Amino acid sequence: MRLQRYLAQSGVSSRRAAEHLIATGGVKVNGVVVNTLGTSVGGKDWVEVNGRHVVPEAPIYRLMLKPRACLSTLTKTGDRPTLAQYLKGAEPGLQVVAPLDFPAEGVVLLTTDGELGQAITTGNRVAMTYHLKLQGMIKDQDLGRLLNGWRAEGRSVKPVSVAPIATTDKNTWIEMVVTETRPRALKAGCEWVKHSLLKISRIRFGGLSFEGLAMGGWRDLSKTEIKDLRKRAGLEA
Repeated sequence: MRLQRYLAQSGVSSRRAAEHLIATGGVKVNGVVVNTLGTSVGGKDWVEVNGRHVVPEAPIYRLMLKPRACLSTLTKTGDRPTLAQYLKGAEPGLQVVAPLDFPAEGVVLLTTDGELGQAITTGNRVAMTYHLKLQGMIKDQDLGRLLNGWRAEGRSVKPVSVAPIATTDKNTWIEMVVTETRPRALKAGCEWVKHSLLKISRIRFGGLSFEGLAMGGWRDLSKTEIKDLRKRAGLEA
């Protein structure tokens, strides 16, 4: 196994951050500093990161349904509620992948697989399904403009599909499937078509659905689900 993957599976960091640790001399193998990327290690090798012995463990993969008015973090921050209150005694190295903003609700991934977390965050490959509540009545031409895509913070955003699902006297709900993890990018798209984004709900994370989860609830992924998610992210099973 390559050293950077070994570190990622040990919950030390993402693979990219592990490469930086190696290049800057923060990693020792069998007592010797190793700063060459691509170095192979095995189960009998003793690996240290900044003096701490690390070993790869079976990564944790967990799907959680984040409530509204909750921070997408496992670290207590001020007086506002966080995911930590729903997941007592969270394992070390567990990170929130594709976090949702404080007012939003929906599925997020919790994992110690730093490689997968990095791939989902930066790879722009895993499709997310959102239900978005927009202010006002949405016209077909607005849906067409959204489907054609827009730019947010210097990056192109182009949905796979956009469709209306419900209307009231004042607002419209739409379903958007898009390989985008940034809620603020969705807000930018709505502003692009001159509608305010009132609510965000992420109902699917790749092939994973919120179904069966109560607000604040979570479940561990099956081996089949893990394999599918890694494949969607462009990684080996």
